[in-house]
Amino acid sequence: MTKVNIDSFSINHQKDNSDKEDEYYVSLADKEFVDKNNYPRVSKNSDKVLAKALRDKKSKHLSGGVIGYGYYLKISANKTLIDSRTLYSLKENKSSYVDHICKSDQEFLEVSQDTFQKYINFLKTENPQWLNMAQKDIK
Repeated sequence: MTKVNIDSFSINHQKDNSDKEDEYYVSLADKEFVDKNNYPRVSKNSDKVLAKALRDKKSKHLSGGVIGYGYYLKISANKTLIDSRTLYSLKENKSSYVDHICKSDQEFLEVSQDTFQKYINFLKTENPQWLNMAQKDIK
């Protein structure tokens, strides 16, 4: 029987996050690279990011409080998803002074993994059916 010195024994409680990273998805025109599934992405968060999957976030859409990805899509002030095909076209006019001053143009909304998948499929293919299906899930 071997003796173990308890004083020299330690447990590393730190979580290993070396293989985990946040994922940022953009339009085809703004991509830095495509991932292994051919989705247009960038390495860092920026104004051009339209969808993001953030690691180690507690998602309200996961049962049992499991920690995993939190899925977020950029939406306009009128709660519609951003169409990357018309991203650089003229912006719609604000309807009132209050809308112009008080409402943000765009924000991120947490969505389910299924809705997120539909939207990033739209970013990859620019097929409007994917955008329509994702938009229906939000309303």
